[in-house]
Amino acid sequence: MKEHMAIINTILKHWPLKALPILMLLILSPFSPTAALVSALIFTLFVPGYLIVESYFKYLNIAEKILLYLLLSVLISTHFIYFLAIAFGYSRHTILIAFAVLFAFLSLFLMRHTKPAPPPHLDLRSLKGVLLSSGIALFAFAVLSKSVWVWHKSYIILTGSNWQDTPMHYGIIASINNGNFPPQMPYYAGVDMFYHYFMDLHTAILEKAFGAFLPRLIVFTNAFFVFLFALSLYVLASYLKNDRAGVYTVLIGTLGAGCSYFLFFHALFLGQVELTTNYAFEYGKFFTIPPIFDNLLQQRPQLLGLPTLTTAVYFFYRGSSLCSGCESREGRREIALAGLLAGLLFPFHILACVSAFLLCSLIFLNKLLSTRFGNTRTCELYFLVFFLPVLLPYVIQLFAGNGTGIIEPKPPWAFYFVKDGPVWFYIANLGLPFLLAIAGLFKKSAYPHSFFVYSWLFLMLALPNFVAFTPNVWDMYKFFHYAWIAIAVAAGCFLADISFKGITKNSKRRKALIAVTITLLLVFSVFSSALVATWNVSTRDSCADAGEYATGLWVRENVPEQAVFLTWCSIHTPVSMIGGRLRVLGFVNWAYGHGFDIWERKDDLERAYNGNISETLVVMRKYGANYVYVGHSERQNAPGCLNKFKECKQLEQVYEDPTGKNHIFKIRNDISQYER
Repeated sequence: MKEHMAIINTILKHWPLKALPILMLLILSPFSPTAALVSALIFTLFVPGYLIVESYFKYLNIAEKILLYLLLSVLISTHFIYFLAIAFGYSRHTILIAFAVLFAFLSLFLMRHTKPAPPPHLDLRSLKGVLLSSGIALFAFAVLSKSVWVWHKSYIILTGSNWQDTPMHYGIIASINNGNFPPQMPYYAGVDMFYHYFMDLHTAILEKAFGAFLPRLIVFTNAFFVFLFALSLYVLASYLKNDRAGVYTVLIGTLGAGCSYFLFFHALFLGQVELTTNYAFEYGKFFTIPPIFDNLLQQRPQLLGLPTLTTAVYFFYRGSSLCSGCESREGRREIALAGLLAGLLFPFHILACVSAFLLCSLIFLNKLLSTRFGNTRTCELYFLVFFLPVLLPYVIQLFAGNGTGIIEPKPPWAFYFVKDGPVWFYIANLGLPFLLAIAGLFKKSAYPHSFFVYSWLFLMLALPNFVAFTPNVWDMYKFFHYAWIAIAVAAGCFLADISFKGITKNSKRRKALIAVTITLLLVFSVFSSALVATWNVSTRDSCADAGEYATGLWVRENVPEQAVFLTWCSIHTPVSMIGGRLRVLGFVNWAYGHGFDIWERKDDLERAYNGNISETLVVMRKYGANYVYVGHSERQNAPGCLNKFKECKQLEQVYEDPTGKNHIFKIRNDISQYER
């Protein structure tokens, strides 16, 4: 046995043998789509984070390491490929070159670390958070796999809690992979993309490496990021309290919600229960804060914003604690890591980046006040050293380009949505977990970290109620989800403290009572998310039928990249979400939610479809559109448009799908001649 181990150790000392499988994948990648996709998964989900963690953070536990391997890899690889694409163009070759560069760094790392590392001591206890997070991710995957891009009879189901968001993200991914880079807004052609789209860029990179349309990729990537969020919650809560609190925090943080299940029980009492209508969210009504699981399914920027925010604030807080009273190398490194995470987050989710900065600033301010400015050590400034240089290029680009929307001062969130008194409203919308968190405040369950947890909770709750700086005020609800992280931690700590001290310590009765109590509290903390799941898997909303799918594929193959289409401002349009081409105006809430005055374009579109043909041509010239699409929404909203376009001599019909329901027209000559 010793001889065999000696042989293995000798082999491991030869770094080329360690890297050989990855090298073979890279060599095969230009010729094999499968090899390229596997390479993309390795280099965008593992390698960059592995190199950083094993170089500077080897002392972390296994859950923390796995979290950082994956999270840092996504952030760094996407930024790296973005800048390479800016310099050399976005293409499959550029992506493979990026992988080759990362492989070179991996090889250098293996050359310097030829001594075999001792295998980590793994047991179920150390992997508890990883296994639980995997279970949450599998649950999310099961829901997504039944509700996102599922062929049912002769159409594609694309439903979900954020039913309008996913088509927008499909359009971003498809347009990037069809020449829209650096991207214009695919649903607002002619304007630079300033929306935080890097989550979609990461998915686009995976699809581009494969070299074909992979609409189901979102199912896998979304579930992957649910895993990251769950694991980040476990890491945070287990550090602040213990593993038991970590387990409860994960369950509440990912599946917990408010009391909107009262709608279900009310319908059940009246005999009106329908899985497709009894839902856990009412936009603009009383239950208007969506359950967090609602967003974890399909609100893609938030999918990375939540775990990165949690991880950045966790390492800043821990690093700052390590630096209290003495200089700590580990503390400085963790503060620097927090700054890097927060800075890299900006193009993935701007609000999460801002929140990370605010929370880290609050931690630093509390430290200064608690020492009465006596401790003047500046370890926390390492945060800014790594935060600002990463952030500034994107901030400059945001305000220097032509993509900045208009953000008008508006009354705060509560002015629009809190209609029946704030106390009852927030208790009902945040539900039992919020009450458990408040109980934990009086029980001091999070001690000695109470200030950290509850300042996070109340700051994030207060922000939307005092200020609104999103173009669509309702989008300020995301701060309630950032508060939900702290709510889940506080509630998890409280549940971990339930003991019933008045009952004999070792009695079976006491243990049973604790188990039943915690189970009931958890059930009524997560019941609303069960309604989210059943709604998703039960609805059969269509995003495209067979004819529209064929139309989208034809556009991918036959229409020039970056071509601009005139379409109705509908949610589902195959020329964008499948074909990957630009639209004069997509669904109005998308561009409006990014701060644009969309009403002129909306009026122009209606004029183009419902007015005379000369008005159509004027609108096309105004926005540089060279194609017109007529599908279900166009025929429904402008019944006479198809015949009008067919009779127009300046337009040529270039496509009609086999069902005869979808038509594409192209301008015959130079658009400048059309007003004659």
